[in-house]
Amino acid sequence: MTRYMRVKNKTTGHEFDLPVEQFDEKKYERVERYPETSRPRRPKPKVAKGGPSTNRPVDEKKE
Repeated sequence: MTRYMRVKNKTTGHEFDLPVEQFDEKKYERVERYPETSRPRRPKPKVAKGGPSTNRPVDEKKE
């Protein structure tokens, strides 16, 4: 039976379950908070927190 472990992608910060056989220390960091399981859990994407967006131009002519 396949066992899944919770990992965090080092480049993106997303957390998801990965089969134990596919774990690669160069790409992923193990999340110790979650135990191994026989069924994968929902992924947790890393989302930037709120605040003003830096991609929008500022409208200086606005009254």
